[in-house]
Amino acid sequence: MKKTVDLFKKIVKQSLMPLSDQTVSEWADSYRMISGEAAAEPGRWRTDRAPYQKAIMDAFTEPGITRVVAKTASQVGKSDIMNNVIGRFAHLAPAPIMMIQPTIETSQDYSKSRIAPMIRDTKVLRDIFKDVKSRDASNTILSKQFPGGRLIMAGANSPAGLASKPIKILLADEVDRFPKSAGTEGDPVGLAAKRMTTFWDSVMGLFSTPTNAGNSRIEDEYITGTQEEWQHQCPKCEEWHLVTHRDMHTDYDCSVDKKGTRHVIVKSVIWRCPDCGFGFTETEMRQAPQKYITQNTSALAKGVRSFFVNCFASPWVNWAEVMQEWLEAQGDPEREKVVVNTRFGEAYERKGNFESHDQFMRRRESYGAELPDGVLLLTAAVDVQDNRLEYEICGWGKAEECWGIKKGVILGVPDTKEVWDMLDVQLEKEYRFASGKGLLVARTFIDSGGHYTKEVYAYCQKNFVKQRFAVKGASTPGVPLLHRYSKATTVRGVTIPLVILGTDSGKQYVMDRLSIVLAGPKYFHFPLDEREDAANIKIGETLRNRGYDEFYFKGLISETKEPRRKNGVLVYQWVNIAKDKRNEPLDLRVYNLACVQSINPNFEELEKLIKSSDIIQDNHKQNKKLKSKKGSFGCINKGMRSDY
Repeated sequence: MKKTVDLFKKIVKQSLMPLSDQTVSEWADSYRMISGEAAAEPGRWRTDRAPYQKAIMDAFTEPGITRVVAKTASQVGKSDIMNNVIGRFAHLAPAPIMMIQPTIETSQDYSKSRIAPMIRDTKVLRDIFKDVKSRDASNTILSKQFPGGRLIMAGANSPAGLASKPIKILLADEVDRFPKSAGTEGDPVGLAAKRMTTFWDSVMGLFSTPTNAGNSRIEDEYITGTQEEWQHQCPKCEEWHLVTHRDMHTDYDCSVDKKGTRHVIVKSVIWRCPDCGFGFTETEMRQAPQKYITQNTSALAKGVRSFFVNCFASPWVNWAEVMQEWLEAQGDPEREKVVVNTRFGEAYERKGNFESHDQFMRRRESYGAELPDGVLLLTAAVDVQDNRLEYEICGWGKAEECWGIKKGVILGVPDTKEVWDMLDVQLEKEYRFASGKGLLVARTFIDSGGHYTKEVYAYCQKNFVKQRFAVKGASTPGVPLLHRYSKATTVRGVTIPLVILGTDSGKQYVMDRLSIVLAGPKYFHFPLDEREDAANIKIGETLRNRGYDEFYFKGLISETKEPRRKNGVLVYQWVNIAKDKRNEPLDLRVYNLACVQSINPNFEELEKLIKSSDIIQDNHKQNKKLKSKKGSFGCINKGMRSDY
């Protein structure tokens, strides 16, 4: 009873006190303690350690501001900015606060790893938040009560958590990783924002590193705001500039290992002023004056302030390390994207929308044999249509360098044995190097999403030992290429593996790799058909026509990403732009890419094995070897295969 009376006295006392006009940065400098497990520099908070944080924090208490947008790189203190907002309002201006993370799981993790340590180590918060270990139902991992308000942790994928009680302060973290819709309810941010109408002085904060250009919410939100860039003043000409990688001049040594991976050793990094041309070191630029420069002052009338901070402003990031990451990533779109997003804080311009198939026709090359040097593993992909099977066999080398080996069509309805028998001929053929050594297809992925699902399942059941697996595409954005492994039941009730693929991601990977123009890691090679009278070329009759013609390349680039409205939200979807709508080559290359990644081969060991002098070259001995070892159908003619 006494605890209840004391609590009511405390609430009444605080409710009668005038609201503090202390800004978020002032509150943080006065009270906030940084926890040891949450930061490299534990102890009392100092805003001057990273001065670009001040304006972002103080915008939450600025009269007339209703939305604060922060497009940032990683490691700039974004989480602590949001934590300080939570702490200031919970302590000095109690009200309902909500923080949204991409998923419920990330919300739980953030609550335990970020919020709980802040409350524990900051005395004024420890005094008002109840202990999560108590049996009080008002304080849980996702809901923390304090006098006059509550902190709610929600996941963007959970409509129930977003459609809760009224909210005054809304913080959305990593909005570019949010799903387009919370269940079937629509935009997660919009759903939560409806709960803010009760408060006339409500404020929303949107924080994120960007993702892809044209599909980045934080980029769009930033443009609608004041567009305040954290800039440095040139020590020589005194002009203000945004320091970016584009003006960095790096002295470095570069080497390439056996896998084709670049290794860079940075000797020095100089930022060169775009105006006067003078160069300055990282130390000199950190000592130079810095401030936000507003690009769009008219947004203040709408109450929207937006900020941009990249890694070169962060005191916790070394410029040489950043440039090393960037130089090592160049030429690999997947690695480039990570650096551009997380280090430079910019949206990545994804490759695609190729103007013509002619550039790939010109890129074809003569292999001089069925298999060119560099191929270490073969995979196959099969697309099942109503009147045919289309297949492609790909060779893979170090760092997933890829060689198209053969693209073909088997005419016939897939419910007939003859069609599948003809597929066996292609998949069981030994493809040879000029030396006479040969490879067999290690694994095959077969599309099961059409009208002949049961026939595909039956074929895969029969050929399970030969590593032939059914796959099914999931076009949901953000789903990884190898989404998950499932099970399928054949007509006889037998369970077989079913591989679920993220085709949306797979198509982007293919487009990214098509944009690589230098042979090496992840580069796509395409073959020329060999002339029958070509001198000194030994090639099987089945590969006189490899199938890489203009129809193949038109199909390979037959889709592009275009904006579409879905549940009132702008999303980007793959759209077939080919006149004949033939996109089988693109699907086949996606399946092949997923296939080799499912194997996860050790290319170094495969190279040693292929170069070994004891490789069996005689067909009769090879077949005997395969038969003597049940289930050993694999990547070379010694019978090696990868486990599923």
